[in-house]
Amino acid sequence: MIGYVAAVGAARLVFAAETMSDRLINWLIGWTLAGLLLYRCTPTPDIASLPNQLALGCIVMTGMYLYGLSRLWETEAGPAETRWRQRVYNSVAVLSTVVIVLAGPVAARAGRLSDQTINWGGIVVWTAFALPQAAASVVLVRLSVRELRRGTLGTFVQVVCCSIVVACLPFWVEQQLPWLRSAFGWDVAYPHIARVEFLFTFDTALVVATLFVVPVLGRLPGLVGWDRDGRICRRLRPLWHAVTAAVPEIVMDPATSGQRSGDSTARLVRMTVEIRDALLHLGPYLAATDPASPLRNTPDQQLRDYATRLQQAAHARRTGRTPPASGPVPQPFPTAQDFDTDTPPPTRPRPRLACVDPRPPPQDG
Repeated sequence: MIGYVAAVGAARLVFAAETMSDRLINWLIGWTLAGLLLYRCTPTPDIASLPNQLALGCIVMTGMYLYGLSRLWETEAGPAETRWRQRVYNSVAVLSTVVIVLAGPVAARAGRLSDQTINWGGIVVWTAFALPQAAASVVLVRLSVRELRRGTLGTFVQVVCCSIVVACLPFWVEQQLPWLRSAFGWDVAYPHIARVEFLFTFDTALVVATLFVVPVLGRLPGLVGWDRDGRICRRLRPLWHAVTAAVPEIVMDPATSGQRSGDSTARLVRMTVEIRDALLHLGPYLAATDPASPLRNTPDQQLRDYATRLQQAAHARRTGRTPPASGPVPQPFPTAQDFDTDTPPPTRPRPRLACVDPRPPPQDG
């Protein structure tokens, strides 16, 4: 489980760290991993054990990040307000952890497990632990139920909302068991602190990590170029290399143009714009078609002829030749005048032009 959560966290740090929601989720997974590691540092579920006390604090911190996420999704607050809110929620978690650490030894003085004693230490420990968690779970469930009632969610979001509701139910039941045992003398098989560890490990850690890794998996096709836009980029790359080698000054820096790493759609738009600009620069170098040559009627014949002339124009510009003084040369694929038509689907001329293997430039002499 620790390795799985660590792998999810590492994948999200690499591939999903752009938005405020992503950053909150990554912090949440980090605190989840810290809690799992602390539970492995103590052999017995003893409330007097400092690793157990700190693990409870990590659970409270994950609850506060879930609360911060739910408030962000509910109010759509800006980054500055979200950061300020999260600092307040984190302060609550830190205060709760301090209370647990101070009251934990008192709860264990009776020589019994903390949920089997009614001294003030046990009451303080589980109140400090349960109240922040209850607040976070109530807000999460309320938001999930409200979104489900709208009936306009996608399949994945519906699964997320249903999973949140289902995951909160055993937590609510668990929080009531110590008080029900004290009131009615019920015999519960496992102590409260052991049940909390079990729920945290197989409920929160597994469910949360699995849900939050799905968006990363959804981005993987774009990162490796397997999605539609990535396939178009691969088809355009030979043409892009050929024309930008002749006009290198039009190549944009992805970092300064706002392109996210692995965003194949943004990469396709950037490559298309750069190809357009390169064709505009190479237009004066295009040789005019020979009027005496046989008429090229089919699109493939026109495409191959244009590719040949484009290679010649690129070679002429690279070698520093002056454009021929023949006036404007008509192109079989005119440049679009608006941005919507300038980002063509695969059936438009420019991506089809990329299917023609670039021929080597003609040699002088």
